[in-house]
Amino acid sequence: MGLFDFFKKKKITQNEENLISSNRITHKLYSGIFVFNNKIEELLKQDSFIARSDYKNLIVEYKDLYDSILNFYNNNLISDFSKKYNIKISEINRFLNLYKEIQDLKKESPSIKSHNEEYIKRHLSSQKQYLDTILRDCDPNIMLDEEQRRVILSDEDHTLVIAGAGAGKTTTIAAKVKYLTEKKHIKPSQILVISFTNKAVDELKNRINHNLRISAIISTFHSVGYSILRQSESEQKRVVDGGFMYNVINNYLKTNILTNYALVDKLILFFASYISAPYESNNINDYFKFIANSDFSTLKSNLNQYIKEITDRKTQKKETLRNETLRSAEEVMIANFLYMHQIEYEYEPIYQYKVLDSRKPYTPDFIIKQGEKTTYIEHFGITETGENSRYTQQELERYKTFVNNKIKLHRSHKTDLIYTFSKYKDNRSILSHLEEELLKRGYELKKRNSVEVYKQLIDKQESKYITKLTWFICTFISNFKTQGFQYQKFNEFKQSIKNPRTQLFLEICEVCYLEYQKKLKEFNSIDFQDMINNSAQIIKNKQLSKEKIELKYIIVDEYQDISRQRYNLIKELSQLCNAKIMAVGDDWQSIYAFSGSVLPLFTQFCNVVGYGTELKITRTYRNAQEIINIAGNFIQKNSKQIKKALISPKRIENPVFIQSYDDSYSSNNDKSIGGIYNDIGIAINEAIAQIIKYNSIESKTNIPSILLIGRYGFDAKNMCKSNQFSYDEKSGNVFSSKYGAKVKLNFMTAHSSKGLSAENVIIINAKDNVYGFPSKVEDDPILKLVVSYDDSYNYAEERRLFYVALTRTKNRVFIITPKNKPSEFIKELLNEPHNYPNVTLNGELSSLTTNDNGVKNKCPKCGYPMQLKWNKNYGLKLWICTNDQEICGFMTNDKREKEMSIHKCDWCKDGYLIVKSHNNNFFLGCTNYKNDNSGCNRSINKTQYKLWVNNTFGVNDESLEKQSYYKEETIKDLPSKIIEQKQKTERKPPKINEIKYKDIYLNDQVVKIAVDSFGNLLTDLSLFDKLYKYKNNYKKENAPTLTNQILVQLATNRPTTYEEIMDIYGFGEKYWAFYGQEILMIIITHLAKK
Repeated sequence: MGLFDFFKKKKITQNEENLISSNRITHKLYSGIFVFNNKIEELLKQDSFIARSDYKNLIVEYKDLYDSILNFYNNNLISDFSKKYNIKISEINRFLNLYKEIQDLKKESPSIKSHNEEYIKRHLSSQKQYLDTILRDCDPNIMLDEEQRRVILSDEDHTLVIAGAGAGKTTTIAAKVKYLTEKKHIKPSQILVISFTNKAVDELKNRINHNLRISAIISTFHSVGYSILRQSESEQKRVVDGGFMYNVINNYLKTNILTNYALVDKLILFFASYISAPYESNNINDYFKFIANSDFSTLKSNLNQYIKEITDRKTQKKETLRNETLRSAEEVMIANFLYMHQIEYEYEPIYQYKVLDSRKPYTPDFIIKQGEKTTYIEHFGITETGENSRYTQQELERYKTFVNNKIKLHRSHKTDLIYTFSKYKDNRSILSHLEEELLKRGYELKKRNSVEVYKQLIDKQESKYITKLTWFICTFISNFKTQGFQYQKFNEFKQSIKNPRTQLFLEICEVCYLEYQKKLKEFNSIDFQDMINNSAQIIKNKQLSKEKIELKYIIVDEYQDISRQRYNLIKELSQLCNAKIMAVGDDWQSIYAFSGSVLPLFTQFCNVVGYGTELKITRTYRNAQEIINIAGNFIQKNSKQIKKALISPKRIENPVFIQSYDDSYSSNNDKSIGGIYNDIGIAINEAIAQIIKYNSIESKTNIPSILLIGRYGFDAKNMCKSNQFSYDEKSGNVFSSKYGAKVKLNFMTAHSSKGLSAENVIIINAKDNVYGFPSKVEDDPILKLVVSYDDSYNYAEERRLFYVALTRTKNRVFIITPKNKPSEFIKELLNEPHNYPNVTLNGELSSLTTNDNGVKNKCPKCGYPMQLKWNKNYGLKLWICTNDQEICGFMTNDKREKEMSIHKCDWCKDGYLIVKSHNNNFFLGCTNYKNDNSGCNRSINKTQYKLWVNNTFGVNDESLEKQSYYKEETIKDLPSKIIEQKQKTERKPPKINEIKYKDIYLNDQVVKIAVDSFGNLLTDLSLFDKLYKYKNNYKKENAPTLTNQILVQLATNRPTTYEEIMDIYGFGEKYWAFYGQEILMIIITHLAKK
């Protein structure tokens, strides 16, 4: 009797009959319950780790059965079904429960999780002796901890190993490879270990290929991509680096582009209006920094076509101004538009009717003239509806009042006025509205020849325009490719983005991209980005068979730096070969967003790959617990970082020292010994002295090894402008003039130090500065299209970089910071002792409070930055507030005085009241004052000033009726000079002290040894002698020659690790294979004895 006959005997509803009819389960399908249960049972009996790939086929195979049984349950038919086919309800329930456990691969089955945990515990015990000695060929002292052993025994399809700094990531990878080959019987050729840099790959090869003698494939991503391309392409391509792209695009922008008139027009528009990135945030403090560092010079100025002669009211000498700088980027856009359309303009002229603006002459933004036509232009930094997020409501009301008053003033005097706003209700641009108003008035817009203007820009301002744009385009294209984007993405960007600056850049960049790709093809070349993208595409398109790439395991080192294109390559390789992925890294050390890394590929690993497991290695063997606590609390201020509680068996007193130096500028600073850099050098040497002292107290080596970490590479050269240090251009290393061979110094940037360790660390540039630590260099907002920025916390990536710097040390960290402008990170460490215990300050800091905006030369009235420049109307070089004049018109000749601004003198026709001082008391005095009382004697003290000053606009200047004292014709024959805008008194910068080589007679021959710039010996001659004898006694055949030059470098830099010795110029892999271990032992033993 069949299933349908069975249910006919029951009294069932029509709906139930329909349900049964639609689920005609055969007897064979019933048996599926038992088969499924038995398969899971057999799986759970195996003495092996169960990965989800071991059962995911069962999910597909038994899905229909699960759905059918579930339907019976939902319709209360399961009991009859059980009785008819004599299937126990418990067996059915077991099936349902087991299937429900495994059906979602994103969730780990409790039964399988329990099995795997028992398997790991059992093998931790049964294989203890094996695991104890698994890496004895690398280092007999290595003893894996339990977390590392769990990583080795686990065998999930996709595993993310989250490891802390110094937790032994490379050690764990090496042990995993050995376990796979010896215990899982995986062929070495079926294991791919992949990392990002040659240095990391060399270290992995040294441990796995050399020490463990396992021939696993260990490679960079680029090499993997290249090998895939070689298998699928008949012709070998030349691999080019970023220099090729730069040269192609730079040459194109300087030559070939001149025939593309439409693109030249776009470039001129970009240079005239958009070369500097606009400010795109509402943070007022960041805006102040943006203004302070902006260059608002005009095209006319940059093409050397701006010449303005004035007379200095103080010295009575003629000055010729050749740089025209305005207040804002929007004013620059207007000025450049007028210039490109051959309309004569003057910036901030004195209004033709002598009226006052807060007791100063009223100066509209522009006056333009063409034929008989004269028009004033006022640009207002608010929207047409009267809004600006930078201003308070009270300030906006003041602003709008000034706007209305200016319009009324021009109407009352019947002067023509065009006024523009920063944004319009119709969303048309400022220039579109300006052009409309000009045409209404009959102005003829005669566009200059763009090609001729462009040629002049190339000739006169290549570095400012062409070089800057070339770097920008190269950065964009490189990251565009790193994200795995194809050419079609340009159209997607342009369709989705309305910002005119971004649109214009994309149109320019798209043409440059096509030109670059064309040149790659012409020269039969490929870049690193295309190498990876193309190889991933080849696999995806099934142009490469599984037989050609037979992998079972892909192990990725430093996975926190993964980019989208590299992830795509791993994914395609894994899918092609059914290979398991083990990704090892630390999200706390993700510091390469600028080169394409995407942090969510790490933090959301399991979701990205589909399913997987996360394991942690939290026991660190590098840092003391005190360092870990400080660094861990610092990085975990960002709640988006993965939480980890790192532990260490090491303890240390006074783990972090902050060493301050006096950064106060003084004219007495002696440039011959490095000026302010000498103070930095002294502070670094004081830190070195502390390290030497602790080495002695704690009975450590007498020759301390110290890693100097800078935020930028030029930090090393800067410290060597001090007489305290000398710089080696060849190695990039620095040497202390005071301590010489008593210490072993090594300089690295924070980025290049990642993955390395040092006995002691000195962070040398913790200052609050654009190029300080944290770095405050702002990337162009257009790059957000192709760079994955982390905005989860203030300076999120810089915090991770600082964490990297802190955790390089095996002992202590010393941080060098200026007294007056310490880094924000330093303030945090010192202001929060509950979070950062055991942080010691050596010296003093002027303030631990956070700067309100960190901008120098703040306006005392509104807080905006002031800029020092010539005011052509006053004939004075003044500190002028950069805020809109409608809000603040403060200007002064002496920024020490914080209250009184410059004003028009009300006692004479042509004088200005400027800041003067007598007996350290400030007052305003007229520029027409003369000692013999023949001039204007007007003066105002602070008390009088408060009563006298006002903010009224449009009042007639009553001084026009007063006496005139200033006679310019009497000084016309005085000598003149050219003053460049922003030019400062020339001071010869301190020179970099570089090491030199001098000949000495050693071992019966002349040898060039290293000395610092003062002649002090840097080469350790005793060590050189030992290395020289070792070389002469070396007898292996085919060994490369150890030259005296290499020996001098070894005896000067004294490397003690594989990474350090591989940095010695001329000492490559072949030298390492023959001499490496023995030379390191000679140096380490030598230093220990000294």
